[in-house]
Amino acid sequence: MWKCEVKKTRRDADTRTRRCIAASPCRRVSASPRLRVLFISLFVLLTIGCRRDMQDQPRMKPFRATTFFRDGVSSRPPVAGTVPRGFLREDKEFFTGKKSSQTSAPGQSQSTQNATGTTGTQGISTAGQGAQLVGAAAYPDDVEVFPMPITNDTVKRGKERFEVFCSACHGMTGYGDGMIVRRGFRRAASFHSDALRQAPVGHYFDAITNGWGAMPSYATQIPVQDRWAIIAYIRALQLSQQNAAAQSSTSQPAATPAPTPAGGHHQ
Repeated sequence: MWKCEVKKTRRDADTRTRRCIAASPCRRVSASPRLRVLFISLFVLLTIGCRRDMQDQPRMKPFRATTFFRDGVSSRPPVAGTVPRGFLREDKEFFTGKKSSQTSAPGQSQSTQNATGTTGTQGISTAGQGAQLVGAAAYPDDVEVFPMPITNDTVKRGKERFEVFCSACHGMTGYGDGMIVRRGFRRAASFHSDALRQAPVGHYFDAITNGWGAMPSYATQIPVQDRWAIIAYIRALQLSQQNAAAQSSTSQPAATPAPTPAGGHHQ
């Protein structure tokens, strides 16, 4: 009887102890460093996930009305007295190929030849029906001199850009027989014609910038500096081909007439 009462008392004590431990609010559980790193990583990932895509960000479309500005226009005008970057073009001749001031009226010539109908770099051609302006007289607003110094590096740069943008139509030597012309496209102009040999450099710049005939504008593809470099290389091509033609004509011996038999007639 006594032993049974003792065992019962121990069992009750153990039960009360377990209940106290379970109900104690001051119990602490220490987190391991790995668990802390895991929780921080999850928090960072959740923070990164809360982002705004570029295509979804608040923005104003050009020429669309808005209530944000007082004038109700989303496109803002430039600040008074300022020029956008890259648009400060004070040198008119360099950026447009046009003369800064008109020096001569159209149609005025420095040399004419009424007999043969041929002129120099400036003048009027009277061959054929009516008078036709040629050379600088045909393009009085275009500059005749390069508005920048031309060096050997400039010509090399022009050759590189010419082969990239121009040779497909005008050919590697500028005769207008490029690869796409051989494939059936409209024949391009030859730089070795009399009209283009006498044309001022500003005319070439105008054609590259604004297009000419079937040729589109290359203003977005070719910077201003490279346009002048291409024109310098075209001038070099014209000189080289002109000299080659002159040398070939002088190197060929003159044809000797065939001997005529006595008493015969020249045919």
